[in-house]
Amino acid sequence: MYNYDIPVRRYNRNDLNEFCEKYLMSLGASEEEARITSAGVVAAASRWHPGKGQGLEKLFRLTLQLGNGGINCNAEFEILEDSPAAALVDGHQGFGYMVANKGAELAVEKAAKVGIGIVSIKHSNHFGQAGYHAESITKSGMIGYVMTNARAEMAPWGATEPVLATSPWGIGIPREGADPILLDMALTQSGQGMVMWAFREGQDVPDNWMLTADGAKSTNPADFLNADGSESTGTQYPIGEFKGYGLALFTDVLCGVMSGSLFGTQCFQGDVNHDVGHMIMAFNPEFFMEKKKFQERLEQLVGEIRSAKPIEGRTVYLPGELEFLTERDSNESGVPIDERSVEKLLALAANQNISFPPEI
Repeated sequence: MYNYDIPVRRYNRNDLNEFCEKYLMSLGASEEEARITSAGVVAAASRWHPGKGQGLEKLFRLTLQLGNGGINCNAEFEILEDSPAAALVDGHQGFGYMVANKGAELAVEKAAKVGIGIVSIKHSNHFGQAGYHAESITKSGMIGYVMTNARAEMAPWGATEPVLATSPWGIGIPREGADPILLDMALTQSGQGMVMWAFREGQDVPDNWMLTADGAKSTNPADFLNADGSESTGTQYPIGEFKGYGLALFTDVLCGVMSGSLFGTQCFQGDVNHDVGHMIMAFNPEFFMEKKKFQERLEQLVGEIRSAKPIEGRTVYLPGELEFLTERDSNESGVPIDERSVEKLLALAANQNISFPPEI
């Protein structure tokens, strides 16, 4: 099975934030764009396994896109259509984190007035963790529901060619005096990054992570990738099989088809024009009942979940709880970055004449 015990180096979180901000600004990002994007990638590095590729590894792709025009610095956040509860926004190929951050703020603003805020965004870029943006909505006491389309990696159920994305979802539920309940997931069993990681580390993967080009299962990641492991030749396996496929189709309709962004096999091809679409929603519990009553009822449900008899040797966690525990450890012991990525980051820093933080 997969080995998560990997060689890493640990760094102070604030130092990494400072480095990322300086690096992105050296490539043309505004101070605000650099700050918001850096906070997102460092948060991902603090919570997730490096193989997911959402941490500082994102700087490699951002470097390419900033160099070839795939990301527009200081892009306009243009509201094309507006109503009390909904808006359509053109992100003008800006930083995905920046566009989604503004979209979440707009959704919260609407939900505060009418109980719900729905923001459809087109012409954006990869926005990192869907859950990160859902969590930002919970900080206003609201339930966040965020989704995005992306590159085609999932085949329609029963087919062998990818048409749909892993279609990440983020759902955040605020809790009084506690971490939010935070579901951050793709609609596939795993992501391509983890399969590539397993290939590089010589590890097997579960047989329900991907399908080969001819639709077969395998535990050998080499069966899903090209010779050097840099590109996928197979397809991602949907969660719940045909159910995950249906949810991914629904996601692409909302994020791609309905927003006016790219969808299906058009989306996220190459490094220049990702042109992804997002759907960002905020639900205001206080529109439906008093805040105190909502929190009491929520904690009653949490209590029932906590008291459910666990399987022997297992612990029952709320969605997102393990990630928050991992983040606290990163804050205390240092944010882990795998050694391969550190070497690449050192090269990026040297190219821009920027100091990389010292290891803890």
